Amino acid sequence: MKKLTALTCLALASQAAISFAGPPEPKEVVPTPAPPPESFFRGNEFDVGIFATYVTGTGGGGSRSRTFADGDTVTITSSGSPDGWGGGMDFTYFLPWKWVGFRFQGAGVELSSSNLTGTITGPNDSFRFSRSNSFSAGAGIITGDLVLRLPLDDFWPGVHLAPYAFGGGGGVFTGAGGNTINTRFPELNEEFNRTSSNVNNDRGLGHVGGGLEYRFTPHIGIFGEAGYDWVAGGQHNFNSSVKNFIQANFGFRFAF
Repeated sequence: MKKLTALTCLALASQAAISFAGPPEPKEVVPTPAPPPESFFRGNEFDVGIFATYVTGTGGGGSRSRTFADGDTVTITSSGSPDGWGGGMDFTYFLPWKWVGFRFQGAGVELSSSNLTGTITGPNDSFRFSRSNSFSAGAGIITGDLVLRLPLDDFWPGVHLAPYAFGGGGGVFTGAGGNTINTRFPELNEEFNRTSSNVNNDRGLGHVGGGLEYRFTPHIGIFGEAGYDWVAGGQHNFNSSVKNFIQANFGFRFAF
């Protein structure tokens, strides 16, 4: 009987202890961290750009003279630099490191060329005759570039803007066609037409520049850029109407 009474008291005491202790403490819930905001610029990205382009030369004019056996002196003077509008496309692939890519770009422009004036002067300034002509020429510009970009939305979420720089080389291909004069002076015709036809010469170039691209979505954006092009033999070669030039592009870019 005493044993049964002791067990009953022990049971009652245990139940009382549990009641005073209250319910078991809930387990601590650790919140799951929110994923970082998505960048609109990605690695292994292939981009296609469509743009309008404006080209303006940086070389000034110049003159050259030649005296023939009969004593006639022909002077050819060039004034101004070519400029014009056109359009083009570019294709860019960015490596898994989305900051580095390679680009191929091509553009076509219609250039308003330099104004050429040819003057022939007789021996002892016995006579003088001048003829001026200006012309337009189609030109193609093809380049391959290394592109370095910095997506700002990696640092400021929601700022889907990326400044970038590029550098590379390529070529400029021109053709004037039919830019000739015909006067009664064969020497003037020869020198003038030889100079004007030189715009047909194709030349290599190197260039460097930079731009900005803004993405509305991970796949659609707009961009603007400007680059300086050094034309081989162009800036200091009087015969060439293709001088060093600045090319500005602006348009749309589609990312895949």
